[in-house]
Amino acid sequence: MDNLAKTVYILHLDGTPVLRVDFDHNATDNSDDFFGLFSGFSSAINTFVKELGHKEIKSISVGDGVLVYSSREPLLFVVHSTNERYEQLAKLIVKQIEYEFMESYSEVLNSDNAFVLHDFFKPFEATVIHIHDTLKSLHLHHPDLLEFLPSFIPLSALYEVLNMGLDVIEGYPNDTIKIVRQLDKYFTQENDYEIASVALGRYSGHMIARKRFKNEPVIDHDKVLKLLNEISVVKFDSSQEVFDFHLCPICRGKHAGHHICHFFSGFIEGALDNPGIDVEEITCRASGDSSCSFKLHRI
Repeated sequence: MDNLAKTVYILHLDGTPVLRVDFDHNATDNSDDFFGLFSGFSSAINTFVKELGHKEIKSISVGDGVLVYSSREPLLFVVHSTNERYEQLAKLIVKQIEYEFMESYSEVLNSDNAFVLHDFFKPFEATVIHIHDTLKSLHLHHPDLLEFLPSFIPLSALYEVLNMGLDVIEGYPNDTIKIVRQLDKYFTQENDYEIASVALGRYSGHMIARKRFKNEPVIDHDKVLKLLNEISVVKFDSSQEVFDFHLCPICRGKHAGHHICHFFSGFIEGALDNPGIDVEEITCRASGDSSCSFKLHRI
């Protein structure tokens, strides 16, 4: 398959070029002069977007694909993909690069010297290539996985979600809860746990629904309800568009000051596979509610 990215750019928000990684070595726009012009242009556009009241620029369609942006003070990260079908993958790449770069260089980002020293950030090129090649391989072998991930999930968590997702899909419904309840052993931080739980739910819910109802192009609420009742006791309130779990196996015996059944939020989203629907857990037994319930939001 083609590379997911043509070029990756990292630049200072003031327009100073930081690092460029080219995956298309035959490109004609890989000169230092072009990088300088591109950095200035991207910085100016990002500033203009913010002045209009938006948080940041997300993407720009260009003649040969799409530019996907992500900013985190004091830097701007850009992935140029020549295939618009890879825009979602480019968003994953740019967030991975942002995360790894900030982890690697957070201590020097406030130093002006780092941005004037030639090739100071050159060693990070190997990390960019690793991220790109890893996501490319995952997309090649498990194309559905990356389509149902949030905008960012660490690579280590990505592999864990993949492996657990394959086990959930293969063992559904008998082994589902046993596998899902192990998530907190791998992801001890609440934010990581939530991201991984939702990603696991989206992926497995999508794959299980398509496998079970393979001859039916639209998966509706009734079909999702059938799947959920194989592992719990669930009702659907059509007037409120809420799935209510009388007995939630994920938080059984657990206590928390917040909702923790993120897997089912993701599972319902993935099974419905409707980009216009977002699922939110609105009550949770672990936090003292009488049941766990999940509301569909039209977006």
